[in-house]
Amino acid sequence: MIAETGEVPTFPDVQPFADNWSYLKAELAWLDRVLMRSLSKQRQTNQEVDRVAKSTIDRSTSHWWKGFIAIDPSKGGSLVPNHPPQIHHPLGRYGDRLEASQHHNIRLAIPTLCDRLELGHFERDLLILCLAPEISRRYERLFTFLNNDDTNCRQPTVDLALRLFCRSDAEWRNARSKLSTTAPLIKRKILKLYLPDHSTARSLLSKAMLLSDKAVTYLLSEDLPIETIIPKPRKR
Repeated sequence: MIAETGEVPTFPDVQPFADNWSYLKAELAWLDRVLMRSLSKQRQTNQEVDRVAKSTIDRSTSHWWKGFIAIDPSKGGSLVPNHPPQIHHPLGRYGDRLEASQHHNIRLAIPTLCDRLELGHFERDLLILCLAPEISRRYERLFTFLNNDDTNCRQPTVDLALRLFCRSDAEWRNARSKLSTTAPLIKRKILKLYLPDHSTARSLLSKAMLLSDKAVTYLLSEDLPIETIIPKPRKR
């Protein structure tokens, strides 16, 4: 939110987003960078498995042993991945443009929803991740590969989201709690968790994530009020 200082804020050299679609395109560009880093790492991991595995059994159990084997980077192993710099603006990524857009009364669906439900950066990123395949089906193919399991799930899983967006154990633990039954996105039925077809897993990490139809319609719209997915509380 913009601080109430009594003065009209100015935003030198900061361009607000033209509309909700412009904002979504910027967020998808960011997501593409995150996914490409993960894709490169996944391919490198697969190459490591192929180099180390001596049999079909080795390959089929690689999900267990590969985390315990130190791979020499000079022989095809992976280095510690480079993470993007920490975000310092209170509103997070694109924070200065979000603030300018708010000042110009340009409605941006995801930031508006995050503000209304007091959602954090991880939950905002979840919305973008789950909205992506509603905009382009190429994300379905990426998710199928990056989920790295045998279900061929085309939606992002909880495990994938935590791998993409968490940089430490503390972030991982905090982010996982945002997907409990009492968390806003789940409680409000904006985001649904489900086990993919043919999956025998039962853990939270194995569950796929899917936005409700109402949420998708709202997040892609330019003028729908937020009350379409978050009704006003009834007056007693």
